[in-house]
Amino acid sequence: MKKKTKPMKNLMLRLGLLVVGVLVVYLVITHLYSPTTDPPAHSEEIIPDEAFVYDGEPVIQSITRWQTEDNSGLQAINQRLPDLYEVLVLGEDITANRAPNHLVIIRDPELPDLNSGLRDFGFSHVFRHLVVYETRNNTLYPVLTINPEAIRDEGGNTLIDQVPARNGYALLLEAFEHEELYSAPVELLEIVMLDENGREMSDEIVIYWDPAESAYKATNTFGAP
Repeated sequence: MKKKTKPMKNLMLRLGLLVVGVLVVYLVITHLYSPTTDPPAHSEEIIPDEAFVYDGEPVIQSITRWQTEDNSGLQAINQRLPDLYEVLVLGEDITANRAPNHLVIIRDPELPDLNSGLRDFGFSHVFRHLVVYETRNNTLYPVLTINPEAIRDEGGNTLIDQVPARNGYALLLEAFEHEELYSAPVELLEIVMLDENGREMSDEIVIYWDPAESAYKATNTFGAP
């Protein structure tokens, strides 16, 4: 008597097709829902500050490309950047709104060194330009920009009246917690304008994230009753 092999072949064929179908569905779902590995791109709606454009490209593009494609950390990226640029925050949520931030400054050898009193108070960097980016949908938006003339938010609005900071600013990054305002600790940016000797020549300006308006604000009376 001959063995009946046709039903077995049909069964194996159906099982093979089922396995292939499951594999195809898995690959499609993985492709659709896995996070993108492409580095975020600068917003096309906002022109980058020309101070943060190097070799025809926003500096932030190089930073995020090295971070994403080369898996480079803060120190490695700073070593690759042109000398005047420095990354202080790399992909951290400093506004407690679940969006990664990058903070980059531009130093200048012509700026004065920090006075020892400011160093003792916690100020750590002298800069001429500063930008904070927020990443949304793999797009980089400059949510805070500081230059010698003004402090501006994402919409280009001036945050506080000031005279030009001809000798740059001193910067202190300070963690701040307030359970009623923020779901997690945030970073305040505290700055003062410097004189030619590296001493403060202005009141301390605190730049903070306002969750109600999803924008940066600035004040020289932070914490006052």
